[in-house]
Amino acid sequence: MKIFRDSSKYFGIVGQPLSHTLSPMLHTSWYEDLSLDCGYLVFPVETLEKKELLSLSKFGVRGLSVTIPHKEIAFQFADKTDETSQAVKASNTLVFENGSISAHNTDGIGAVRSIQESFPVSLYGKVLLIGSGGSARGISFTLLKEAGVKDLTITARNPKTSEELIGLLSNISSAKIQFKDLTEVQKDFAEYSLIIHTTPLGMKGKDPGPAIPESCFKEGQVLFDIVYNPLETPLVLGAKKKGAKIIPGTEMLLYQAVEQFRLFTGVSLIPDLIEKGRSRLLKALGYT
Repeated sequence: MKIFRDSSKYFGIVGQPLSHTLSPMLHTSWYEDLSLDCGYLVFPVETLEKKELLSLSKFGVRGLSVTIPHKEIAFQFADKTDETSQAVKASNTLVFENGSISAHNTDGIGAVRSIQESFPVSLYGKVLLIGSGGSARGISFTLLKEAGVKDLTITARNPKTSEELIGLLSNISSAKIQFKDLTEVQKDFAEYSLIIHTTPLGMKGKDPGPAIPESCFKEGQVLFDIVYNPLETPLVLGAKKKGAKIIPGTEMLLYQAVEQFRLFTGVSLIPDLIEKGRSRLLKALGYT
């Protein structure tokens, strides 16, 4: 029995867990909007191997969105990489062509566009990035390289991966980049104007956290929690109570997917279709 039509193009998402993901809804809706003969599949796997990726390409899969915990290994499997992936050794997008794998990182593009449209980065002084995994890598690179952040503090439970990330970032930026542990960060938390949370804490099915207690926040700070399901995590709820401004995690999901869509299909989405995507995300999460 044939599973795939020869004329169709297939894409998908690989990661674990994937029960919370809204990427399939986002991509397939745009396929329908544009009458594209494409499909988007879900591959919930705990381990990733290059031979399995190449076998998917033989069955018509042309590209994959990559999420937790595979972004670093996805980069290692690539034959070609974009600048961000090369700099931070992590990728969230794989494109298959002629037996070759190219890796891209659209996390930073998605995050920085989300921030710039809500609260331009030029308004910020000190920026705090919580987490040092695959998402943190792409976001931190673009903050430094494209958004011009001059003072970045990274805090995470794993100082080893944090120091590794700082080493990679120091190769591409002369900004002040440092690591502080979570306890130390909480003591001088008022100094940070923008806080970006990139860990799975608060995600559906994961430890709710929060990474930072409500008491640390103050009015006027900006919090960007990239977790989008649920949209209002314990971290977001605590920050809101203290008067912090919130950038919803759906914005990063939306804008990184816009860039992925272009890489997958060659189509640059017009503003009306991007807005449709935003509305669909909020509706799926029960916020419309």
